[in-house]
Amino acid sequence: MKIFVISLPDALQRRASIAQQMAQLGLSFSFIDGVRISADQLAAYGYDESARLLRYAYGMSVGEVGCFQAHRAAWRAVRGEADKCLVLEDDALIDGLTPGLLAQLQETPYPLLRLAGVFEKKHKFIGRGPIAKYWGDPSGAAAYVLGSQEAARLLQKSQRIYMPVDDFMEARYLHGLHTYAWLPYPVKQAGTETQIGDRARPPLRWSARIRLMLIRIPIDLKKYVYRLSYYLG
Repeated sequence: MKIFVISLPDALQRRASIAQQMAQLGLSFSFIDGVRISADQLAAYGYDESARLLRYAYGMSVGEVGCFQAHRAAWRAVRGEADKCLVLEDDALIDGLTPGLLAQLQETPYPLLRLAGVFEKKHKFIGRGPIAKYWGDPSGAAAYVLGSQEAARLLQKSQRIYMPVDDFMEARYLHGLHTYAWLPYPVKQAGTETQIGDRARPPLRWSARIRLMLIRIPIDLKKYVYRLSYYLG
């Protein structure tokens, strides 16, 4: 299984850490250069500010948009591969990964498989194996297995960016793909300082909150229907 690691070119300490971990496990990998952009480049990188403000009332940080575009670069790499691939962020702790596990992951029938998560969420296992589906969004995009068709679908549906990449990957109502999980997660995050940056969340008046609620009701209903069909199916 090919492994792609997303990392900013100047993140030398992170790159050294992930390279050392890979060497200790006898794994080979390729870096996908992260994207560092400025505020005046957001639109050129696909950021749809109007859609963002309509749905959330506050903007995305340049780091969030850059992170999304770095994952899109990884998806383009995966799209060109015949077999499933592993995508990692450079702050991943990969002690649980072994060549044997990667071979198992390659043979699973689930081409979009989460290997790490930020939050514990309600879940249930599929049969007696380690594959689970979960209710809710564990958040994070530190480690996941992806097939070429799924990578192509994510690329097609993410040409406009108005949410963080991990939220998008869990937005089944947008791309129609279901994410499963290998539990317990074999990958963790190091907890190092984020390179995404802070969002600006302005205080909202009651009128703005009501407007947002009305806009989000049909979105949340669609999200719930997709989540229900996935979890109960």
